[in-house]
Amino acid sequence: MKQFSLNRNLHQWQMKYTQRAQCVVSLFIGCGKNHTQMFLILLSLLFLSGCSSKERLHFQDSNEAINAYSKLLHKVRLYDQASTDLIIDLAREYRAVSDSVFACVNRDSINNKNYHAKSAYDVINDSIIIELERLIDGSSRNFKDYYHILDKLSDRKLPEEVESLAVSAHIFFRSMDSVAIHPADKRHTIQIYENTLNSALSQGIHSKQDILHFLRTEDIAFRLFLVHLSSWGDMSLTNIKTQTEQQVKSIFDSSSHQQPIMSKTEIVVLMTMRNSRRLLQNAATCVTDAHKLSFKDSNQATAYLWMLLQPWLSIDSFSYTLLSQEEKQSLEKLAAEMPQTVSKLESGRFPIDLNELPTLLMKAYIVNL
Repeated sequence: MKQFSLNRNLHQWQMKYTQRAQCVVSLFIGCGKNHTQMFLILLSLLFLSGCSSKERLHFQDSNEAINAYSKLLHKVRLYDQASTDLIIDLAREYRAVSDSVFACVNRDSINNKNYHAKSAYDVINDSIIIELERLIDGSSRNFKDYYHILDKLSDRKLPEEVESLAVSAHIFFRSMDSVAIHPADKRHTIQIYENTLNSALSQGIHSKQDILHFLRTEDIAFRLFLVHLSSWGDMSLTNIKTQTEQQVKSIFDSSSHQQPIMSKTEIVVLMTMRNSRRLLQNAATCVTDAHKLSFKDSNQATAYLWMLLQPWLSIDSFSYTLLSQEEKQSLEKLAAEMPQTVSKLESGRFPIDLNELPTLLMKAYIVNL
């Protein structure tokens, strides 16, 4: 299927360049392989459990549902071209109708009322996605278009528990913005970062306050690290990378204790916000550096391009929903800055034309609605 090929190509592209910039990127995410997988599964479960049913349509039977789905396919096929706003409207309608049709077809399939309906649903669903991809391909798209998609379609209602945790977490992370940093030279910056991690690992995690204290001190160390972002190419960051992964593993493991320190849900919310915050801080630093520095080294330019793209590749619907209003504004600002910033890093090497990436991201997002 076309959409499966799309997802696979995007994933292979991400994996290739994660390996190329693995050491630096790991500082921003800080998850080992197993915990990354658990992290993503938990994110999906939490977000899906919060899907709002207010758009749910009601059909008498699967024949009526399939007929409605066919009408939607016909409607989408009528358009030769589509603005991003129109694509958003069509995607919203597709999501609402698809959810409702699937529920009806699934109900009838369980009751053995119409076993052909499931096959019909699959065929029509694939056809609608192909048509939406055709419309996306029909016009040139940029990162502002993709941001618009992300902003308007990331509107699923969070579960009440997650919503409450998000409010508390926003207050926690916002308090970090008032903590001033005092830049040090590169050697002392590395020492501060390593001491932060060494202290956290040696003390272990025995309470919720231990996790929150680590996130506060790590945030300071990371912001100090960004002051020298352009000059880390000649220094090994392996120790910081390894220790960060160990600490993140300990945080996730703390939810599996006989008496959990924090629930898995709370840890997912906190770590999602932590990751998004770091990615946006890093991207903002990349933009600033790109406009004031000259990148003659293609490896450094490639690393900067990769870091600049990380928010777009890593922040999904769930992550976006958890962003603060200020962070959403930062991401929107980054979207507007992307063309000029990318042009400053033209010596970087990438296997695809970066002008095509917003289109690819838009299609991947629609596929996963």
